[in-house]
Amino acid sequence: MKRTAILVTILTVLALAGNGLTQPYGPTNSFGVRAGFGIDPDQFVFGGQAVLGQVLKVARFSPSVDVGFGDDLTTVVGNVDLRVHLSPPRAAAGLYVGGGPSLAWIDPDIGDSDTEIGFSAAGGLMAAMGQSNMYTLEARVGLGDVPDFRLTVGILFGAVEDIDDE
Repeated sequence: MKRTAILVTILTVLALAGNGLTQPYGPTNSFGVRAGFGIDPDQFVFGGQAVLGQVLKVARFSPSVDVGFGDDLTTVVGNVDLRVHLSPPRAAAGLYVGGGPSLAWIDPDIGDSDTEIGFSAAGGLMAAMGQSNMYTLEARVGLGDVPDFRLTVGILFGAVEDIDDE
């Protein structure tokens, strides 16, 4: 029930953004690193993130890969997200929401590895870090046979310059 409510909330915000009630400002062509923790499975997580270009002037393409260790298994999860940035132009910080398909490779310490496909919804905060980088804080909820929850902090390199160009 909780997952359904979260998914409905995120989809509602995305629908409103598509109707022009919010504007999609945020970085394009930025790459970075991140680390954090996951729940179910309980893991330490680290990985890479990117924000690559616009999709229909409403969303940004934002792939990421996370590797998790702990809970007697190793996971590698790839996410192919579309993000809607909810911050005004030239803002030093802003929110975003998004989601997309996820592919998870799960390798238990004992037993055979497995590959699963699911969907994940994400939301986060981006804040300026100096002249050209941004801090990120992201929460991700998995739907289907992918990790249930991940919270990461990270840095996007070269992100602020793109915001100033819009």
